[in-house]
Formats: sequence, C-alpha cells, structure tokens
Amino acid sequence: MASKQQDAASALWVRGLRANLLVSVGRAWSISPMRGKAKLFVRFDDGSRRSVVLPFAWVPAQAREIQAAVERIAEQVVGGASLAEAAAPFTGGQKVAPTPPAENPDLLTLWTRFGEDKVRSGRIKPTTWAKDYRQTEKRLVQVVERASNAKELLSKLGEKWDAGSRRRQIAVQHVAAMLRWACDEDLLPPDRWTPPSSLTRFVGEALAKNEVAVPLTDEQILGLLEALPGDAAGQRWGYALRLIAAYGLRPVEVLHLRLRPDGQLWCDYQKRSGGGVTKPRPLRALHPEWEEEWELRQRLTAGEALPPFGGGVADAARRYLVRQEAWQRLARMGCTVYGFRHGYALRAHQTYALSPRVAAALMGHSVNTHQSVYGSWVDKVTIDEAIRRGLNHRQLTK
Repeated sequence: MASKQQDAASALWVRGLRANLLVSVGRAWSISPMRGKAKLFVRFDDGSRRSVVLPFAWVPAQAREIQAAVERIAEQVVGGASLAEAAAPFTGGQKVAPTPPAENPDLLTLWTRFGEDKVRSGRIKPTTWAKDYRQTEKRLVQVVERASNAKELLSKLGEKWDAGSRRRQIAVQHVAAMLRWACDEDLLPPDRWTPPSSLTRFVGEALAKNEVAVPLTDEQILGLLEALPGDAAGQRWGYALRLIAAYGLRPVEVLHLRLRPDGQLWCDYQKRSGGGVTKPRPLRALHPEWEEEWELRQRLTAGEALPPFGGGVADAARRYLVRQEAWQRLARMGCTVYGFRHGYALRAHQTYALSPRVAAALMGHSVNTHQSVYGSWVDKVTIDEAIRRGLNHRQLTK
C-alpha cells in the first residue's frame, strides 16, 4: 500500500512539473528520468532532437530547480546558443566550444556526417538522403568556399533558385539543420555558424507572375503524339500525355485517377495553396472521342504502366519532351508541359462554349483562378459568341 502511495505521489509531481514547463517553454521541451537524474530533450523546428542530462536528482524536492534550469536553458537556446552552451552552467561543461579554424571549416565533411547521423538515427531513410538531400548538396559544394558564417552560406545557397520557390526553401532548411546540428555537437563555433531562428529572409518571397498560358491546339497535340518514338518509353509517355490532354489534368494528377464502381472516372488529387485545398472531382473528356479512340478507361482499368516520374511528373515530362524534335518546335513558341491542360481550357470555351464556372469545375480550380489564367480567352469567346448571335439575328430579320 505504501509503495502505491509513493508511486502516485511521484506521478503527481512529475505531471505538475511537465505541465508547468509546457506553459513556460512550450511543447518542444520535455524531461524524463535518466539513471536517477533529470534528462532534458529539445525538438527543433527542422525535426532534429538533442538532449542533455542535468545534475538534478529525479525527486520531488528538486522539481523547482529542474524547472528553473530548463527555463534558463530554453531562453539561451532561443537567443542563439547551442544546447551544450546553454546547459554548461549546470553541467559544468565549457561555455564556448573549441573553435575550428575560422578561415576554412570543412562544411562538406560535416554535411556528410550530418547525413550519416540522420540516417543512423532513423529520422530519414537512406533513399531520402540520396535523392532529396543530394540536390541540396550539389549547390552546397559550389558555395561553401565563399561563406564565412551561417548567414552568408544560407544567402549564397539560395541564389540558384527563384525567390520563394519550394526547392530553395527545402535547400535552406536542409543546410540550416546541418549547421544547427554541427553547433550543438561542438563541431562549429556557434557565434558564427548558428543559423537564425527564422529562415524567411533566405528563402525570399515569390513575385507574382503574369505568364501567358500558351495552349496546345488539337492539331499540335495529335501531331506531337504521332511523332513520339515507338519504343517502351514513347508508349508510356504517349499514354500519360493522352490522359493529361483528354481530361485537362495537372501533370501530377495522372497518379491520382480512379474509376468508381458506377463507371465514373475521378481525380482524387488535392492541391494545397494559399486559397485552400481543392476537392476530388469527376472527370469529363474533351473530346469524348479521344477517350474512346485512345481506350483510356480500358487502359486505366488494366493498370497500364506509366513512365517513371523521378523528381515529379511535370519535370520528368519536360526532361523527356525536350529531347523530342516535335516538342522542341512547340517549346520555342512558349509551350510547356501545362500546355496540354491549357489546351483543354481552350477547347472548353472555343469548341464547347462552356462557361468559366463549368470549365473551372472540370479543371479542379476556382473561378477566380480560371479567370486569372484564362481570362483573356474567356473574354474573346464571349465576344465571338455575341457577334455570332448578332449575325444570326440579322439573317433572321432580313
């Protein structure tokens, strides 16, 4: 009975301590017992975790000391100190880590060790490091010699990509996580290599683009498909491009098609943007005869193979098409892989006289988005249709 009462009392003081820390320092900080001592864990915004054992017994009598130490350490880390530096007054470690040569820290070796640590700890898979992080490494190799601190490195790193782009954001996050890890491991001097808590300035903001959506006409689409090679790659890409053209898909949506039991073809892709999340939608072929002649439903049901899409569907399609002579002529006219989708919009208005509201629903975006991309076309269609009705009226009233 006495043992149960002691366990209950112990659980009570631990819950109270953790509740107090949740309020004062947030969810990123947590404590647990470690061989009779209090062990402090911190989770950074890049997903990495660090820990340090504090010199306080895991007993109720030292709950206040533990809380005060954690709050002090958290304050120092938020201010730019590494976890080891912030905990030094309590652990007895040196406040400032030994500084490697300031002129030329071996950042590439640290990058490799950083990757090994992430893979070994199970935070990422080896394939993720080899694929996603390798893109960042290619740029890092080019800029490490030109940077003498974290801010310079992150600034130069992002110059390759457009401001605000997703690739630039990922690269900056990767390298910032590496620098934070190296500082925490006492492998870099924190005063020069600790990255700022906010990376926004290095990622930048994308400028609004007023690019003209260049559609592929029916003749251009058919001519291109006819010109594709007859090998396995050509057949797979021909299938993928036919799906995009017939249903007006975003390139990535070829991976999210589903035939329902009632025979209706749906796209389950949900695009996340500043305007919210798009909903799954039923698909309609324009032209219906393309769907029949190309046997798209039958091929979907049979699970016909699509091309490999390393790096994303749109990029993979671009890499394949750029090698095709028939596409090179179209590219010089300003066409992109999205030209197949733009061609669907053109047919929707000019051939089928669909309203912007209906066309937008078919293509899976808002009317405002549709108008902003295809507004000039819609206006032209509206004018042409009004003139056609006027001419018919004139003929009838002669």
